[in-house]
Amino acid sequence: MATNYLYGTVLTGEAVAANNRGENIGNTTTLQKVFHHDDLHTSVSAEAIRFAIRYRFQLQGLRVNRSYDGGLGKLVYVDEKRTGWDPSREVFVDDDLMGFMDAVAAAKEREEEEGDEAEDDADASGAKATGKKGKQAARPKVRGKTTKRPSPLAVGRAVSLRPYRGELSYNAVSGDKTENKLSLYSAEMHTTEYQYSFGLNLGDVVDKRNIGHLVDAILDPPPVAGNHARFAYDFSPASIVLRLTHAHSSRIQNCFDHDEARRTYKVDRLLHRVQSGDVPAGELIVAGEIAATQAGSRLKELGATVLPGIAAAGVETRARIARLGGPFAAVAASGAGG
Repeated sequence: MATNYLYGTVLTGEAVAANNRGENIGNTTTLQKVFHHDDLHTSVSAEAIRFAIRYRFQLQGLRVNRSYDGGLGKLVYVDEKRTGWDPSREVFVDDDLMGFMDAVAAAKEREEEEGDEAEDDADASGAKATGKKGKQAARPKVRGKTTKRPSPLAVGRAVSLRPYRGELSYNAVSGDKTENKLSLYSAEMHTTEYQYSFGLNLGDVVDKRNIGHLVDAILDPPPVAGNHARFAYDFSPASIVLRLTHAHSSRIQNCFDHDEARRTYKVDRLLHRVQSGDVPAGELIVAGEIAATQAGSRLKELGATVLPGIAAAGVETRARIARLGGPFAAVAASGAGG
């Protein structure tokens, strides 16, 4: 049986990103950065995006194992050790899509090994003091057992479309000023779009309805925090490229590039891969603002499904997955219970 994957690359709209009183160097609050195309770009972690997706499941009232309590500022689990995980029964949507790992058993093993090392050191010290060779009895190693489920969902780090040029703002802490305490600070800012890619192994998802929930979360995510703490930055797609395929390689990862000359973006690498046959056009769903561009028109000529609306892309994606048949038919209905 062939493996089915859903790949996607999301490009957000342009906005000002900043980290308001979060991570800092000295009195400057910073944005995470990576090198991309030999230039410096700002970035948002994949963990922050995954957290937002999981939190969206919680906001939708879906059955989640891990939820976030904003009042307490901590995570709350229904079954933290996953003792009740059973793929033949009803599963939590977040455990199903994002996997888990309970390494407590492995930690216990590590503690025992550290205890053995301490005993060995003590024996060696005693032998040295008495001048006699220590005699050690061999003890069987107690190996721990790690409970884990590999994540069917892979999410890449979001990278700014535009290089970072050192934008800064200077601010002062509000309220009373304390003598001899610094009240001025600066914040790195970046006016840019962000793009990130994801991949989902559809066959590894236990409850196929959860595939639809993920599609909904990608198209309509809650605020992505991370290095955008307390700053409003819309991480929903302004443009999106999706690929439903049997291929084990995405070939559409981070397919948007900044077009500095025209102050917009381009998808030349994607067009080349479609024209060369490396990415079958019929596997692509292209939607959003890109539909109104020359690249969008060209992709449509080549045979890709090009849609002006992001919501329409979600409907089309669900329908294609449902046409795979069998348990995938449950993906067609939006808002199915989880």
